[in-house]
Amino acid sequence: MRSQPDDVVAVQLLAILNDADAPEGDQLDAAMDLEDHSGAWFEQEIFKILRREQFASVLAQHCAESLAGIWAREGRIDRDFFPELRRTALDEVLGILGARAPHLIPAGTGED
Repeated sequence: MRSQPDDVVAVQLLAILNDADAPEGDQLDAAMDLEDHSGAWFEQEIFKILRREQFASVLAQHCAESLAGIWAREGRIDRDFFPELRRTALDEVLGILGARAPHLIPAGTGED
């Protein structure tokens, strides 16, 4: 069983994102604030949200932006999850990484 991170704010942000009754504005704000946090457990939770949102909603777009910001800051991507990205989420990740850390974009990505 994975343990939650010590980052209380990160846990609170994820709680808002997973609360079906949270106002959309609060969820979008929380998604934008994800970039300031890190951790394997945290990223796995973001992956779950992106999958749930089918990589296409406005919420997925904001989560993908933050995820790409985390990856750019940390100088790495999750090579197992990256191939799952598609639709709006992939566009956001490629845009952020292209601007901040183009060397992290896997070869052949987006060349269809």
